[in-house]
Amino acid sequence: MPSMNRRTFTLSLLTLATSAAVGLSGCGFELRHAPNLAFKSVQLTGFAANSPLASELAKALEDAGVSVVESTAAAAAQQNVPANIAASSPRVLSSHVVLAALSDTREQAVASITAFSQVRDLSLRTRFKFQLTRADGSPLIAPIELLLTNDLPYNEKDALAKIDESAAMHRAMQTDIVQQVMRRLAVVRPEQLAR
Repeated sequence: MPSMNRRTFTLSLLTLATSAAVGLSGCGFELRHAPNLAFKSVQLTGFAANSPLASELAKALEDAGVSVVESTAAAAAQQNVPANIAASSPRVLSSHVVLAALSDTREQAVASITAFSQVRDLSLRTRFKFQLTRADGSPLIAPIELLLTNDLPYNEKDALAKIDESAAMHRAMQTDIVQQVMRRLAVVRPEQLAR
C-alpha cells in the first residue's frame, strides 16, 4: 500500500511539472536574452578611468555582439575604411555609434534620523546620464538621465557590515542601470542609422 501512494504522488508531481512546462511555453514565456542591436560597433566616451559602469556596459554590449572600440577610426579600420573618411563613410555611419556618458555618480545621504540624532536610514542613489550619437555626431538618443534610489537601514553597531551592504546595493543598482541602457539602445533601428 505505501508503494502505491508513493507512485501516485510521483505521478502527480510529474503531471504537475509537465503541465507547468507546457503552460509556460504556450503563453510565450521566454528567458531574457541579449537584445538585438542595430549597430555593429560602439565607442564609449566620457567615463572615468576604470569606471565599473563602463566595464559592465562594455561586457553587456559585447555579449550582444557589438564590438566596443576606442574611436570612430578604429571602427572604420574594422570595416577596411580609410581613417581620413571614417566619420563620413556611409558604411561606418550605418554601423557605428558613440555612447557618451554625461554623468556617472554614486551618492549616499542620510534619509532619516532617530530622536537622539543617530542615523536610522541611508538613501543610496546611482545616477547615470548619457546620450547616443552617430559617428558624425548627429543625435540618435537625446540625453537621458537614469536615477535609481534604495534605502538602507543603518545601525552604528553594524557600521562595517553596512559599508559592505551599501557597496553591494550600488553594484546591484549599476547592473540595473546597464540593463536599462541596453533596453534603450535596442530601440535604435537600422533605418535611423542610415538616415
